[in-house]
Amino acid sequence: MRAAMSGASPVAYLSEIFASWQGEGARVGQRHLFVRFAGCNIRCRWCDTPDSLDRVRFCRVDYPDGRSETFSNPLALPTLAAIVEECCRLDSTIAMVAITGGEPMVQGAFLARWLSQAPPPVGCLLETNALVTHGLAAVLPGIEVVSADVKLPSNTGEADPWERHRAFLELCRDAEVYVKMPVDQDTVTEEVARAAKLIANTAPGATLFVQPITDADGPRWCIDQQRLAGLAAVASMHVPDTRVLPQIHKLVGIR
Repeated sequence: MRAAMSGASPVAYLSEIFASWQGEGARVGQRHLFVRFAGCNIRCRWCDTPDSLDRVRFCRVDYPDGRSETFSNPLALPTLAAIVEECCRLDSTIAMVAITGGEPMVQGAFLARWLSQAPPPVGCLLETNALVTHGLAAVLPGIEVVSADVKLPSNTGEADPWERHRAFLELCRDAEVYVKMPVDQDTVTEEVARAAKLIANTAPGATLFVQPITDADGPRWCIDQQRLAGLAAVASMHVPDTRVLPQIHKLVGIR
């Protein structure tokens, strides 16, 4: 462990830890250690990790050498730090730790303590729905890359996420940020335009990935190519570096 920890150790709820290749966004294809926190503040109907939406009793750790171990929740900070250190030691190809969920910022106080007191031996990528700003300022110093979703109301049913997204992205101005925008056949075009304008104003220079939502049971897209192309064209009017990128891990059948 690279840093001493003082005071009472905080705890957090996690659902799983494992190494795989990043399947979304700007770091697709990199080997990442996924540290998945349990608990989320929203309920996206297309969520591909529904088991992480609520706090769970146990966290499963799949080590790169093939061993698996189950830990009772909540995990103490020294326990998590030791697991991450061990996984990175066992797999030297791990480029980053992907802090994901659920929504990891729901447990932002724990994240801040972990990243400041016992940081992983490689850089960290924060995968977030970009709706929780409480505690973000304390977390960002330990984050190398922010992967921020923009949640469109026509897809999530979330009431008016715009100001929360704006506040989140503004706090990330000094970080490396890319944005993902999940879309399907029923996505409202005007929401895509509004989101793209917001991204252009709050995260200038960020790449926007328009991400086709897939079936819960497989890799089939819930949007046809003509509709997808049209929505991407609308977004690119405001964010020049707009790209269409599906969830690669679903297409190739990896975790």
